[in-house]
Amino acid sequence: MNRRTVKSALAAAFVAVLGAVGIISVTSDASAATNQQAFLTFYGWYDNTPPGDDTSSGGHAGGKGTFDDPITFAADTGAAKNGTKIFVPRVKKYFVKEDSCTECSQDWNGKGPNGGPKLRHYDLWLGGKGGNPFSAINCEDALTHYNADNTPVLEQVIMNPPSGLNDTTPIFNTGSGACYGGAKPNTSVGSYKNDSTSRCLSAPNNSTGTKLATSVCATGPTQTFTFQGAFMMMGNQCATISGSNITFTKCDGGPKQQWSVNPSDKTISDIQTSEKCFRASGNNLTAGSCSGTAAKWTFTGKVTQG
Repeated sequence: MNRRTVKSALAAAFVAVLGAVGIISVTSDASAATNQQAFLTFYGWYDNTPPGDDTSSGGHAGGKGTFDDPITFAADTGAAKNGTKIFVPRVKKYFVKEDSCTECSQDWNGKGPNGGPKLRHYDLWLGGKGGNPFSAINCEDALTHYNADNTPVLEQVIMNPPSGLNDTTPIFNTGSGACYGGAKPNTSVGSYKNDSTSRCLSAPNNSTGTKLATSVCATGPTQTFTFQGAFMMMGNQCATISGSNITFTKCDGGPKQQWSVNPSDKTISDIQTSEKCFRASGNNLTAGSCSGTAAKWTFTGKVTQG
């Protein structure tokens, strides 16, 4: 899942501190500890596929983030085998590879939504069950880092880490809705121009049942969309997959309303499959193939960083 936010220097700084104090080599656990560069995204109960805590290995995602009880992460098996343990300095938690991730595999095996091939993309479990779905997904967005040129930030993670590095602060607090470090999501407000038709994404109004379409680009409210977390919105209406159509329905945070704006390949893909994209077809908009310029959109507007 691609999420947009400001980049962070904390990970590199924390790893530098670990190396400076010699913590990476002070225990036998750390004898093979190495640093690795990876693109980190986050997923949870509400945008898992299907929603819940099931993993592709037949288990359940979870964990406290300690050395003995690491949190689940997803990746392509070529980038990390099941059972691989890592430590992520930025959130000060241990993770173990127990799940797969479609976009992680696309980024590793070819030219994926974030780049590649051989881009290590690790999707870290955030949890969220019982919390507000919008708050949980906004936290995922806030913790996923892109550079100013829309390339993913690569952060250091520690492979085969020593014990004793984590803290007890949850990544997402289901009770309060607080996100680790007080992170806030980006919000983008503006228009989307299709690279094939040069027409803009539009909605005649923002009422329930409105089919999204394309029209001649012009400034105005019918072409001004807000994207935050995983939701393409106007007011309290969210873009929702309905068969091959994309319609506005009242925002509920459900899986049919969850989208990923992918700056690397300019697509807007559904989070549940990563295979259905906003696609221009004449004056119409469909949930269709992610290939070709008909599925590419150029954003014009303002991004407010969290």
